[in-house]
Amino acid sequence: MGLAAVTVLAAVACGAPGPRSADPTLPTGPEPTLDALPVPSLDVAWDPPATIAGDLGALARTIGDAPRLRVQLGPRLDGPLWRRRVETALVGLGVGARLEFVPAQPLSAVLPGAAASAAPDDATRDALAIAAPWRSALGAGAPVLVIDDAPVSEATWRAQPAAVAGTCEPALAALARGQEQGLAQLEPFLDWADAAILTHFRIELGAAMPQLRKAVAPHRRARDRSQFADAAAFAQHECGHALAQLVAAHEGCVQPGPACAWAPRLLLVGGARIGAPQPEIELPQGCASLGGVDVPAVLRGAGRDAAEAAAASFEPQWIALADRLGTITEVHAALEDVCAPRRRRFADDDLVDARARLRGIGLALASPEPPRPSRWRFFAASLRPRVGPARPVGEGTSFFVPGVGLVRELARYDAGAGSPSRRVVDEARALRQFVLARAICRSGRPALPLALALIELGASARVRHLGYVYEEELSCGELPPRIAPAQGPT
Repeated sequence: MGLAAVTVLAAVACGAPGPRSADPTLPTGPEPTLDALPVPSLDVAWDPPATIAGDLGALARTIGDAPRLRVQLGPRLDGPLWRRRVETALVGLGVGARLEFVPAQPLSAVLPGAAASAAPDDATRDALAIAAPWRSALGAGAPVLVIDDAPVSEATWRAQPAAVAGTCEPALAALARGQEQGLAQLEPFLDWADAAILTHFRIELGAAMPQLRKAVAPHRRARDRSQFADAAAFAQHECGHALAQLVAAHEGCVQPGPACAWAPRLLLVGGARIGAPQPEIELPQGCASLGGVDVPAVLRGAGRDAAEAAAASFEPQWIALADRLGTITEVHAALEDVCAPRRRRFADDDLVDARARLRGIGLALASPEPPRPSRWRFFAASLRPRVGPARPVGEGTSFFVPGVGLVRELARYDAGAGSPSRRVVDEARALRQFVLARAICRSGRPALPLALALIELGASARVRHLGYVYEEELSCGELPPRIAPAQGPT
């Protein structure tokens, strides 16, 4: 039996004939004890982190209430646009000094040793020598703020620890607490569900195993090329031996005792799904059928029929809450993406909107709404004949589950249109799109930051401040300069 590309839609309580394992001996499932998931409020303070280079607040404090300030821009920045940007930025930093722009000079002509370090500390700053020709040209007077491209190489800059402003930790922590508490509350049902699936799978696989054993019997023992007349016969044996290994891996699944490692189970990943972990057995390309038996398809079919039989017995309230708990992985993935530090800025209104969207996701997760009409989507061909029109057969996806490995999807729960689960998934994806789209000044170019040096001239000439900021920290559309200090290295 091969795989097709169309999914099967089957109601949990459908009227089609049940599989062979319809009535195995299995204890009754636990009675529902929850009306809603114990998810804490996601109305918390969080900001998508931005990669930053420095702290403009330190510069503003150093300038203080100086009445006059001379500003010298580097060659790339010198012009009307950057002069306006600098004026606006300094006002935004609370600097009230009267500005005077002086002819452009590169920072290297002012502080020849500034390129020695990409992370200047007080000692480095105090040791910097101010170029004598530059001092003579400007003479004594108001302090000079020099702004130029940082005189360091990209390799040197990239080697520095990155710093960020903003954090998503409050949101991620609240989400993790909700997931942990939800799993604890649902544990009785989840354990029973896995036991139900395993019981059905053992019966389904036990019925199919004689056919599988017979198909792979000639190839159980590995043989080398010298024992075959031609390459085609040897290739057939290699395929047969790989399939024999696959069957052998499932032999333990038909006997009572410890759970089989390859039995299907209920997995809460993007919702509620039933999937079978896959043995790490590499099948040669095009290798599936042997003696007229499609071995992988038979194994999938046994899992699919077990999933259908077990799903029919799941109490609606339990499985609806389990599905909703599984959608937390979608929310977490969205937050992981939008919370990866990037060079960017956000308008305050957009941050308020993003937090409101996450708050709404939290309300959907904790909703006490009762289950809606729902359906399971089953994948892979059934091993049993059906009465009535043939159903389309579909192929589930393969996905990775930490601690389990690669899993082949056999069934997926569909909570129904308008359900809290659907809202959580849709709103999590919308949150991701919104945050990524609303970020501004996110090009990340130029790669190097700006260097800002505040130099006091006169009898005691000295460098009072030397730091780095990215362009968007100083000037980004209508936003004020960023003055929040870094949260630390990433």
